[in-house]
Amino acid sequence: MRWTEKQLDEYIAELQQTKIKPDSDEPDPGPESKLQAKCLVYCKERGYPVWHDWSRKKNQPGFPDLIIFLPEGRVTLIELKAGTAKLRMEQEALHRQMLYLGHEIHVVRSFGKFLEILRGGDDMPGLPDDERFTLMVYNEERREGKE
Repeated sequence: MRWTEKQLDEYIAELQQTKIKPDSDEPDPGPESKLQAKCLVYCKERGYPVWHDWSRKKNQPGFPDLIIFLPEGRVTLIELKAGTAKLRMEQEALHRQMLYLGHEIHVVRSFGKFLEILRGGDDMPGLPDDERFTLMVYNEERREGKE
């Protein structure tokens, strides 16, 4: 199917109005690679396949850092950012496009936020005991500054 010029203009106009949610979590200390390593280990330990493009030269600019395949057919798109780092222009453009097309994409600055997203929201129903414990230990370590 090819779009008419009018359809393309309408799509671009709507796309530009799509809002990216602002970050709401307190960033973890350290570089993005440390957060990424924690997220990858967490997924590997639970048997969740994760796509991460290690080749920055060949991948399409703007794509999220992690594409995680979860139980029940859920796929989660995660962009990791350290500290107060901002999304690059091509990341913002692709994120708007994905949001417009109905996909959720999350900008994550902390392991706690990562756990919250993977379990599907702010509530804990259905969260296995070992994962509930992981989240509680993580939150306690952050409060005590041990992380």
